[in-house]
Amino acid sequence: MWAQYLTIQEVNSLESDRFIKIFGNIVEHCLAAGIGILKNRPFQNIDGVVAAIEQYLENLKLQEKIKVLQLYPDSVSKLAGFSNSMLEFNTHQKIISTESRTSLRYEEKKRLKQLTKSYRDKHGFPFIICAKEENIDSLCAEIETRLMNHTRNETEIALKEVNKICKMRIYEIIK
Repeated sequence: MWAQYLTIQEVNSLESDRFIKIFGNIVEHCLAAGIGILKNRPFQNIDGVVAAIEQYLENLKLQEKIKVLQLYPDSVSKLAGFSNSMLEFNTHQKIISTESRTSLRYEEKKRLKQLTKSYRDKHGFPFIICAKEENIDSLCAEIETRLMNHTRNETEIALKEVNKICKMRIYEIIK
């Protein structure tokens, strides 16, 4: 997290290298995204930055979109490998609700791991969801539903989740 928020004026006056470094991390370590939105300065407000990221992602070709999605960690699959105590105290990972984190059973972990592996095998990128406080059943149901999608459609769905993540990250940077 940032020690302090940037104002939109500060964002607009950042040196290009600094801007690219900051906003290249809005999309999971993708400096090309920072470069891609740099040309949109000056931004009128925070929504302009959000719109620029969304436009950048939308304009990518299918294979470029998949490459962006491949940059994201397989956070959901990692949950299956965590011990219950790690899940309980892991404040960074907030996909599973508190009730589920403290009682994630072996069978649930196994199911989650199998689903995320099937998802990655089919689509070529990790399951991405911008969710907080999901329970294990709803998370598994979401993966099962999205497993039924054609990769082209699923790429667009995953990018919508990336856009939500980007928006949250932008709001963590700009005040």
